[in-house]
Amino acid sequence: MSKDRYKLSLTDFKTPDSAYDAIVFAYACPKAGKDWKPFLPLGSPEQAEVLKLIQRREIKIESGAVVSFDRSAAQRLNVVLIDSTLSTFKLLTLSKDIIRGCKDLKAQSLCLKLGRLPAPLAKAVVDTFVSAIKAAEFVPPNYSDKPKPGWAPKLNIQIDDKTLVKSLSEQMNQSMAEGDANNLVRELAMMAGNDLTPMNYVARIKSESSKEGLAFEFFDVKKLQKMKAGAFLAVVQASDSRDAGIVKLSYKPAKKSSKHICLVGKGITFDTGGTNLKSAPHMYNMHKDMAGSAVSYSLIRLAAREKWPFAVTAFLAIADNLTGAKAYRQNDVVTAMNGKSIEIVHTDAEGRMVLADTLYLASKEEPNLILDFATLTGACVAAIGSTYSGAFTNRSEYHAAIIESGKASGERVWPFPLDDDFGDCLKSDTADIKQCRLTGGVDHIEAAIFLKSFLATDVPWVHIDLAAADHAGGLAHVDTEATGFGVRFASTLIRHLI
Repeated sequence: MSKDRYKLSLTDFKTPDSAYDAIVFAYACPKAGKDWKPFLPLGSPEQAEVLKLIQRREIKIESGAVVSFDRSAAQRLNVVLIDSTLSTFKLLTLSKDIIRGCKDLKAQSLCLKLGRLPAPLAKAVVDTFVSAIKAAEFVPPNYSDKPKPGWAPKLNIQIDDKTLVKSLSEQMNQSMAEGDANNLVRELAMMAGNDLTPMNYVARIKSESSKEGLAFEFFDVKKLQKMKAGAFLAVVQASDSRDAGIVKLSYKPAKKSSKHICLVGKGITFDTGGTNLKSAPHMYNMHKDMAGSAVSYSLIRLAAREKWPFAVTAFLAIADNLTGAKAYRQNDVVTAMNGKSIEIVHTDAEGRMVLADTLYLASKEEPNLILDFATLTGACVAAIGSTYSGAFTNRSEYHAAIIESGKASGERVWPFPLDDDFGDCLKSDTADIKQCRLTGGVDHIEAAIFLKSFLATDVPWVHIDLAAADHAGGLAHVDTEATGFGVRFASTLIRHLI
């Protein structure tokens, strides 16, 4: 367990530095200065050599500057300068680079020395470095006969100021828990599509939920037929397995609370595009189209582990979008659970279909907040790239909290407009609403307008289009293409709003 390997305490002057394979010294960057000597905990001969290295590499004294060198064949030393101008995203990235060097050296014992860093900087360093180490510990699913070695180092965090030990320990534990949640998202997203089928996905969640103290309920195809969930059922009618459905997970705090949030996630375990079949390049990696459900599942598990003081319910729309003789088609008209008829325009817009009925179920709970996650549109990636995700909400007053939560967490999110006239293109001559349009427009916004129309009540709602679920080379502290994006952001936003 990580808790057995991670500890934070007052600076230990008895244990020699040689006891660690790698040490990170974190210092507050001076407003002005040209002399590196105060930041180099070395003897004179060593210091002279390192100063030559710094001069040769033209490393300036500025926030974000890092000096890394091998003190011996058995020990790596790192010096990092930070100040309040360094964003969480940059500090996470910097932490990843330092930790990657330690991992490459197979360092088994790390020491993070915070000295007399002021509280805000110390908290930021603890958060980002612990998060980077947790991310580096991740072992992707492996289907070859060659095992992939794991990395599970011991971490000792030391601070001179005893008044900070408690708060920094709490931050360390929170970052560890969020790191485990991020790793779970990545694990699920990287599993092969023929491994994480709807049946296997549901079975795994059911098995794990009981161990995590979560109540489990499953609305299978037969139940959804009785509930008249026509939008969801249209997507899954091509599947012979009939193993799709909506998972409902519930967490209740020890003390009764009047506050309640709902998490919703798109869980398409493989997306062929349906009758409007994707091309091979666009179908590749579509086993990851369930990342939204993985974020929601990881968050409710995080709530249970951290004992959040309010109730949390998660609704996971788990299905696959296949093609075949029974697949739904363009110009079909189906009726969703709320009685609204939908004209099908493009069968590859299946995510908004399964989410329509799922959001309706969630909104019937009348929570204080619905937060949904989905790898929903390519338009969002085109609009904002894959280093941010898009946000949409029926509460414009949330925009500031959404932006700030993205900055504070390092998982950056930007809100898009949701004015009613964006939905004019969804007017249908044959049904209550069109699923989407065929060409043109702003599909990420129009998809959010579509989803909003299936809320049973005017419950506060935030939709996250996970444009940053995949990013080549990793993102921030994560070094895999599947980023697990969403956990840190949502945890921060929920603390803002609830």
